[in-house]
Amino acid sequence: MIKRCTMILLLFVFSHYGFCENIHIQTINPMPGFEKVGGPAFGEKVTSYSGQGLVQYVSESRIMINSKMYFMNKACENQTATGQIRKACIVKYTLNKQAVINNLVLIVQLKNTGKVDRIDDDAVVINDHFYKLGLFITYHDISGYNTSHYNIKKGDFVGVTFNKENHVKSLWYLNGHYLY
Repeated sequence: MIKRCTMILLLFVFSHYGFCENIHIQTINPMPGFEKVGGPAFGEKVTSYSGQGLVQYVSESRIMINSKMYFMNKACENQTATGQIRKACIVKYTLNKQAVINNLVLIVQLKNTGKVDRIDDDAVVINDHFYKLGLFITYHDISGYNTSHYNIKKGDFVGVTFNKENHVKSLWYLNGHYLY
């Protein structure tokens, strides 16, 4: 009986205090380039359980959308592992109550991204590459809403998709977002 009480007391003391008395946890600086990243993966509170945006970074269990890092469930991890969802995609997502992404829907896979060097009525130059604009080109912002080509200027960050003739089919205005 004395051994049992002593053993319970020791287990209580070790579980309460552990073997380390002076543990000091210091904060670490974010990795270079990730200074402005937040999101549920970093303990930030969730304000909405759904959204749409640009995939900026993908790892095995995490995804960054619009500079917010999220954890993914197994179904979403399969989508990223197969390459269906990857960097430079526009996706819709929903979160569960634990702020983990449980559904990803691909809106568009951007074929090229970069800064606009010049834009005219029939052509655009992005990162020193000339692209002819398609006849029925559409212009979108990050949320998928249509916008005017007059809103896009030199120096803006954009993404493009191409049609069968290799002309720009859609141009996506991505200012404020970067690919990591």
